[in-house]
Amino acid sequence: MAQALSCRMSRLIIGTRQLISTHAITPKFPHNRGMRCLSSVIPVRRIEASGSDYGATSTLGAVPPQDKAVDFAAFAHANRHLKVKPFIIKRRIKQLRTYIGAEKGIRHSPWRMNLVCQFAAGLTVPEALKQLMFCQKRMAPLVAKVIRDTANEADRRDGIQPSQLEVAECFSTHGSHLKRIKIMGRGRAGKKHRRHSHIRLVLREIDFPTKLLQATSVNQKRKWLEYLKSAREDYEKSRVEREELAELEAMAAQLEEDARKKKEEEEKKK
Repeated sequence: MAQALSCRMSRLIIGTRQLISTHAITPKFPHNRGMRCLSSVIPVRRIEASGSDYGATSTLGAVPPQDKAVDFAAFAHANRHLKVKPFIIKRRIKQLRTYIGAEKGIRHSPWRMNLVCQFAAGLTVPEALKQLMFCQKRMAPLVAKVIRDTANEADRRDGIQPSQLEVAECFSTHGSHLKRIKIMGRGRAGKKHRRHSHIRLVLREIDFPTKLLQATSVNQKRKWLEYLKSAREDYEKSRVEREELAELEAMAAQLEEDARKKKEEEEKKK
């Protein structure tokens, strides 16, 4: 993988100037007259919902084929000195599917709960579960349970595997606290609060072309290519399992239909 990426990078760096000079469009701003935007190099893709999307990653899906992803990583590394406008990335992120999970009424301080949530925020789902597995905090298994439940919900609804998801948001907020008596010295009494907290979790589909575009080094691009490879393998495996399950369900329905028809024929003969 590393050798192939380096070879593709060396080949694409040579043809970058010719590609930019033939297809790129000079921006309208006078102070950037000598620069060309990376977003104008890629062809236009039409989307019915939001009009024209001429972003730098508009020609690739969220989980592209491995060879196209390697070519795009090499192209992005060869043009790493060019900048992509932020609204292009935001437009791509808005089109991704998100899944919300929550856990309410936890008898734990929200400040301490946020210390656990920080281990998972911003990571992919497998990496977040791995971090929480080795976390020594008491509420780490609960946060991992919420992440697994939300990932299972994504699999049930759209067939998205955990390796295709990232933890976009994971934080804790205040719940309704309980007031209790605090025993103090010299015959006095005060108030204390039993803190409760809520967990909010948002899992978002990983847009691998955007991650490759935002990676600043070759090693980060290689890391996301490895993540893409594992995600595609998991997706293909789950797709085969769903097809086999659908085939078995169709066979079972056909057997039930044949049994029902046979029973009706026997009743008519009687």
